[in-house]
Amino acid sequence: MKPDRITSTTCPFCGVGCQIQLNIKDEKIVRVTTDFDLAPNYGQLCVKGRFGTDFVHHPTRLTRPLMRKDILPGERIAKARKAHSLQEDYREVSWEQALEVVADKLAGIVQESGGDAIGAFCCAKATNEDNYLFQKLARSILKTNNVDHCARLCHAGSVAGLMRTIGSSAMSNSITEMEHLQTFIVTGSNTTFAHPVIALSLKKAVDRGANLIVIDPRHIELVDFATLWIQQRPGADVAVFQAIAHVIIEEGLFDKAYIGEHTEGFDDYAQSLESFTPTWAEEVSGVPADLIRQAARMYAQAESAALYWGMGISQSTHGADNASALVNLAMLCGNIGKYGGGLNPLRGQNNVQGCSDVGGLPNIYPGYQPVSDGKVRAKFEAAWGTRLNPDNGLTAVEMVHAAERGDIRAFYIMGEDPMTSEPHLKHARHSLENLDLIVVQDIFANETALYAHVILPAASFAEKAGTFTNTERRVQRVRPALSPPGVARPDMDIICDLAQRLETRLGVVTTPGWDYDGPEAVWQEIGQVAAEFRGITYKRIDKAGIQYPCYDEEHPGTLYLFEEGVPSGRGKFWQMDFKPPVERPDATYPFNLSTGRVLYHWHGGTMTRRSTLNEIAPEPEVEINPADAKTIPVVSGDLVRIASRRGEIVARAKVTDRSPIGTIFLPFHYVEAAANLLTLDELDPSAKIPDFKNTAVALQVAEEHNWELTLH
Repeated sequence: MKPDRITSTTCPFCGVGCQIQLNIKDEKIVRVTTDFDLAPNYGQLCVKGRFGTDFVHHPTRLTRPLMRKDILPGERIAKARKAHSLQEDYREVSWEQALEVVADKLAGIVQESGGDAIGAFCCAKATNEDNYLFQKLARSILKTNNVDHCARLCHAGSVAGLMRTIGSSAMSNSITEMEHLQTFIVTGSNTTFAHPVIALSLKKAVDRGANLIVIDPRHIELVDFATLWIQQRPGADVAVFQAIAHVIIEEGLFDKAYIGEHTEGFDDYAQSLESFTPTWAEEVSGVPADLIRQAARMYAQAESAALYWGMGISQSTHGADNASALVNLAMLCGNIGKYGGGLNPLRGQNNVQGCSDVGGLPNIYPGYQPVSDGKVRAKFEAAWGTRLNPDNGLTAVEMVHAAERGDIRAFYIMGEDPMTSEPHLKHARHSLENLDLIVVQDIFANETALYAHVILPAASFAEKAGTFTNTERRVQRVRPALSPPGVARPDMDIICDLAQRLETRLGVVTTPGWDYDGPEAVWQEIGQVAAEFRGITYKRIDKAGIQYPCYDEEHPGTLYLFEEGVPSGRGKFWQMDFKPPVERPDATYPFNLSTGRVLYHWHGGTMTRRSTLNEIAPEPEVEINPADAKTIPVVSGDLVRIASRRGEIVARAKVTDRSPIGTIFLPFHYVEAAANLLTLDELDPSAKIPDFKNTAVALQVAEEHNWELTLH
């Protein structure tokens, strides 16, 4: 079938940022192709990029603004509550009506309780331009730094661990280097499922002779390509990393020149490792001491070695320590600032990197400039023409707790779904029901939208322009191939319209105003306030993206970071103790639950479960080791009730040795069997991220399920 037109754009799923071509026929996406000459994917696509974009045509797309039927002009609205359905509880209204109500209610709360009574959720699926404007609205007009997004629930541990050691949280090296690696470690990442195109490059490296060390409790696919597999007990990551470092120091395998020139605190750090012997680590982690020694030698003796990790490292109450321990290893061996080395957290969502880059976090302005720094704040006050709040804001999980206390009265949520992604969902639901106003801006009515007072219909990635930034810092174009359905609008247009109404009500005047001439003008403003993006222009990335930092239009972009040293000046060796998971299996809850992704779905499932891919993986399945399955007893296909101290769900058993004895694995894509009804909301003290990898649960045979997937 010959398409009517082909639009080049960027994939809306994972952080790889594959370049795709949307083939349009009769105003429908009929095929997705790709360009074999363009980084980062060079003609490769995974099943989601190839077959999952048909969600944009799903009949449940939001097409008109919706408002609860009980909201009347001039009257106080009721607290949030879960709706039975959009049809029963909401009515269609005009954009004028919807935005007037939102502006009135938000402005009223600011006037009564201050800007910090509002929580603002940015979106890792929206463009850089959308997120920049969203956080600017919150900070410059509402006067709050309560700005966060789903990075808090995926890689906040990585960000905290990297920032306190080297002063940068971005992936240091590039996807194009991967197939040329000599030695590399993959830990806490089921790369073939979460980042399939990156996994292809890593497999090519092995085919070319590279040494791969996999450190993971689960028998993920990359184990079959590994030179060494270190299968630690869940939650024992720090013990293994510290023991590897112990061996490197004990055997004199560390890079003295790099340490002397680029780091600080080595002597005290080395002394702190004395008790972290491989023998001790074997007792704690279950990994044979000799295997730890082999891994240490293989990593340290390589000319260049890279570290790759995913949410298995960061989604933990010791996630920051996990990441800092990996930084320690890289600094020990001088594997920073070189081709084929580096520190590489594999970012999850398509624009989670960009959302963080442009200020979608509570403690930083765009370009990771600290909110608490008076000089930085003065710079942004001058750029935006208004006074700014000097205090760091609350994180996503903290905002939910603040809502329960009544300290936060309203949520403005763009493209996020806290009622799927937050831990301990029963508590989160109670917190949302305490809010005076919830505004949801999205392409579908997700679980959170059913608590909203006002729902604003947004354009999808295929219906708007802007940029995404992938996991390797590559800024790439997003182009509209279709018109939005109904009267849905691009997020940028909604934000700017609302901002003008709020300024009028609150008497705030910002510069340069909110009448932008398209997303390119917004990107130019981002470059004016954050120097590392200044050299990237829409014209320069018309064909291929550029990796920041890129300081002027003559700069080619940066393939890998830290060749001249780390941003903090000297990398700081971070001392730490081993801390076991907060919640461990016991006689009542004898299994450990880990959560994550499957190949055919993405994140909360809002998009992929409305795509053709849902036909392949329509039901929630829980992985159970064969030895554990016999004790329950269940076989594949049986229903299993999974209970924790916070809730219970039912899933279908998948008996497999992929998960180790004593640990089960549950995907978090299925709202009808929401994994986060089970998880706990204890937080990493530094990163404020919960632990999604260690929850104590009990299993028993279930006679029936109560799955009711209703796509609103």
